[in-house]
This record gives sequence, C-alpha cells and structure tokens, in this order.
Amino acid sequence: MKQSVSVVDLEAQPVSRVWGGTRIAERLGLQTVEPIGELWLAYDQNRIRSGRWAGRTLAEVLPQLGADFIGRTPYSKYGLELPLLIKFLDTAEWLSVQVHPDDTYAHTVEAASGFHGKTEAWYILEGEGEIVYGLLEPMARESLAKAAQEGSIWNCLRREWVVSEQVIPVPAGTIHALGPGLLLYEVQQRSDLTYRLYDYGRPRELHLEKGLDVARLEPTPLPHLAPLPACNKEILLASEAFVLERHHLRGRLTLQAPQDSFLLLTLVAGGAEWLEGSLSWGDTLLIGAGEAIELSGQAQFLGAFVPSSDWLGWYPNSVRMIP
Repeated sequence: MKQSVSVVDLEAQPVSRVWGGTRIAERLGLQTVEPIGELWLAYDQNRIRSGRWAGRTLAEVLPQLGADFIGRTPYSKYGLELPLLIKFLDTAEWLSVQVHPDDTYAHTVEAASGFHGKTEAWYILEGEGEIVYGLLEPMARESLAKAAQEGSIWNCLRREWVVSEQVIPVPAGTIHALGPGLLLYEVQQRSDLTYRLYDYGRPRELHLEKGLDVARLEPTPLPHLAPLPACNKEILLASEAFVLERHHLRGRLTLQAPQDSFLLLTLVAGGAEWLEGSLSWGDTLLIGAGEAIELSGQAQFLGAFVPSSDWLGWYPNSVRMIP
C-alpha cells in the first residue's frame, strides 16, 4: 500500500576526497582530519532524517511513495528511482580532468552498470578560481590520447575563471575539471560513469579509450547564462536532464513542486523553518510532484527537477543548456 507523504527530509552524507578542503567540515561542525571534498545531499542511498521513514534509505522508501510522488515525467523515463544527484563540493586542489558519457553511450556500452549518462551543472556558492572547460583547439583522437599519456594534455585544455553565483553547465561529452578555491553546488544525472583523462600523476586509473569515445574533440565555449526572473525565484538553467532554479525566501513563502515532477530543494544561504522544524545550510527536501510546502525565514534555496518536453520548450535560449 502506497503511503501519502508530500515531503521527505534527507540526511546529508560527507565524503572524504584527496582534493577536498575544510569548509564543509567547518560548516557542519565535524571533527575530522580528513579533507571533506563532497557532501552528498540527495541520492538514493541518503537516509531520511525525520517522519515515519526516519532512518531508512530513500531507495527503500521510493517504492512505497510511488509513481505519483516521483511525478509523471521522471517516472516515464526512469521508473521508481531518483534520477538526480545533488552535492556540495569543496575544492582545495585540482580535480582530475574527466569526461562523462551521454545516455546513448551509457545505455549501450555501459548497460551492465545500470547507470544513465551524466550531464551536470555547477553553481558557485563561494570563492573564485579556474576550471577546465573543453579544448583550446580541435584535436585528433590520436593526438589527444598521446598528450594524455605523456602528461602534456594540460597545455591542450581551455581554462576559464569562474566567480561566486555563476552557473556552469557541463553537458555530457565536455572535458572538464574543477580547480582549487571553490565551494559549489552540483546537480547531475544519477550516474557514476566518470572517465579520467589526466590526474596530475596521482596513482588512480585513467580511462582513455572510453573517455576519448565520448569526449568532444573541439573547443566548447563556456556559455554565460542570464537568470530568468519569475515569482519569488529565478530560472538559472534548463536542460532535458534537469531544470535548476534559485528561490528567495523573505518572510513567508508557499513553494510548490511542478505537477509532473518531484522537486529537490536545498538551502544554500540563511535559515528557514518548515512544518517539521528548522532548515540550515545544506539541508535538502524532496518534495513530491505537485505538492506544496510552507516556509518561513530569510534564506536562499536551489531547486532541481526533471522537466517535461512541454515545460522545457517554454524556456528561452538565455537559460538553455545546449547538448
């Protein structure tokens, strides 16, 4: 029997990374000597923090919540799974130069993994610094493979300077890397298909064959998107995989998920209250399709959902992610 639940409160999970910094641990009051590079806010192995499902993982509960909770659009594409993954990242060092496959490659070559492709986007919360975003000039596959093997690939990559509140779309196939000094929010398709092309001599496996299968071997201009104002929010980015919005809470606000998709809502600044208690930095709610939540306080949230084709067609090119 399906349960009538409108909102699920998720428990974040910190993850140690060799390139991680100290800001996540400091914000959460964690006593650790390991660098915390990621805070996983929403994925199917998150535990539920409060309510009747407290202590259970989201994957265990989704079959009980049912298709109506997930929403018609994501359910028709992905079934009873959470197709998005939300993280915070804190970068003290360069991350590996990497690339991700699209759905077609993932569902054929990587079918046994059960993963989809991996399109993602970043929203810079704090700091500024460099990222890698594509190549400086078109390259033959053999030339890029040789550069990766020799370690000279760094001279082939375009580096871009990014700043706080900037949105960076990263379509599947884009060669990319995050540089040091950044605290950011990441939304991505639920996938662990990452192909490393270069890792600065760290003793980790590279994945040149598959990476070069899917990588764009020409420059990928970094688009500069213009937030689209709406009622108490701004649309930051729209793609087939997800829509990213920024919501502003000033006093009281009723916030509703789209009728045909769940909404993942993450507090990124300030503080808020809802029916179950207080929300602070990084707290993430999974709101069922068409359901509403009452919020109070002074805060900023980022929200992500899976758009229908009709909904996606409404967004102007100024916020569109070009595949």
